[in-house]
Amino acid sequence: MARNILLLTEGQVDEQDIFSGVFNHYGITAIPSRKRIIDLDLGEFVESKLSADKLNVSIIQGPRNRIHDFLKFLKDECVDVERLFGYKYAFFQKIFLLYDVDHNDCGDISDMISLFQDEASGMLLLSSPCIEVLADFDRDRRELKCHHLKEYKAEINKHYNGLTKRYIVDHIDEILLHFLKKNYEDFQESNIMEHPRLIGEKINELNIRFNSRGEKGSFVVYRYFSTVVYVAIASALSLTAEIDNYETVKSFFESKAREGK
Repeated sequence: MARNILLLTEGQVDEQDIFSGVFNHYGITAIPSRKRIIDLDLGEFVESKLSADKLNVSIIQGPRNRIHDFLKFLKDECVDVERLFGYKYAFFQKIFLLYDVDHNDCGDISDMISLFQDEASGMLLLSSPCIEVLADFDRDRRELKCHHLKEYKAEINKHYNGLTKRYIVDHIDEILLHFLKKNYEDFQESNIMEHPRLIGEKINELNIRFNSRGEKGSFVVYRYFSTVVYVAIASALSLTAEIDNYETVKSFFESKAREGK
């Protein structure tokens, strides 16, 4: 079993707060850092923070907030991704990047997936349209037009009286089970480690972006609402050792959901 896992978030504290609670819920020690990965000495962080006899996940902010900015950062700064993550130096066995689809265009999503599709060196886990889709799991969304993603987030937060993060952590078993089943029905893929790539293709196929000059003229029509964040939990708990792992992962979340009732 991998002992140290790195979860790179989009650079916002919401994801760190949510997934600190989520990983702790599944018996995994979560260690958040408010620093960005580019400002952090990973070797020193691992030595001082991580427990040698526990399964740990370090939740660290990424170098840029959006996929487009992240890709631009890698290109403009000629950054070596291997050194940026420090997985050769800090001994992270598995690395996951947690990002929102947001208003990123299809090309950027495809480029990001091609760069990060292996958990050993970095796997991209997308949420469409954003991480708040976790709290939107029990609504039958068909289509949503947004000039800015804050419109969607505001609607969700209003629905939960500002307690969206608390709701997600408290209901995480049934939420992850819902999206696991949904993606299996969409893809008919029994290896859930393939789901991150497949969800990216589905997002690019169904979501429509319209860009024109000026912020008010640009919008996205979201037609695909889903996430693959369950992959990080299942992989961390070694539920994905077999290639055909869907039933194993589903049984785990089903049992956790029953325990929570």
